[in-house]
Amino acid sequence: MMECSRVEIEGIKLALAKFRQTDSQDKRDVLLESIGWLKERYERLGEKEDLERILCHICAYAELGFPYEDVEGLLGQVLEYLNMGKEEKEKFRTIFFPKVPLNKTSINRLLGRWSPTRQSMKIQDAVNDIIQKTADNEEGEYVYHCGKILAQDGEDTLWEHTFRLKIENGEAIFHKVNENEYYRLIKGEKTNDKNSGN
Repeated sequence: MMECSRVEIEGIKLALAKFRQTDSQDKRDVLLESIGWLKERYERLGEKEDLERILCHICAYAELGFPYEDVEGLLGQVLEYLNMGKEEKEKFRTIFFPKVPLNKTSINRLLGRWSPTRQSMKIQDAVNDIIQKTADNEEGEYVYHCGKILAQDGEDTLWEHTFRLKIENGEAIFHKVNENEYYRLIKGEKTNDKNSGN
């Protein structure tokens, strides 16, 4: 698998931080424009290095907590151009969605401190519900929360601790909304991903 240099990824993030100090444009927009420019350059010149740079930019994009949906199609294209197999593609996807084993300990860690009074349900009920829905592959989107309300717009509400579980096409994505962190819940698997359970 093509590995992105840690130095290059940190350099991209540092350049974005410096750029932000001198321009009002959003970091996310700058990074997406840069990725787009590299893609156009590759299509004109056909240089493999541009594809590798795109992957490094996408790694920086993921580490900054930006959404996978913005780069999903492009990432798929780049991995195809580089003739990467299924396992290599999976490794890049894990950058956005670290794997977390589906067990009570891991889910408790994801939920963190739980308000004993302001909550959608008791923490053990939430843990059991997440495990059951994921294990049974109950497609849909589910919200769990605790703490005071921070913002509300109609039926859309943000609590101090808001979590979304989306189950679709046999995959369960757990979103810690307030931290903008995403995890993949994996049935029957132990994992050593550095981010699991954080």
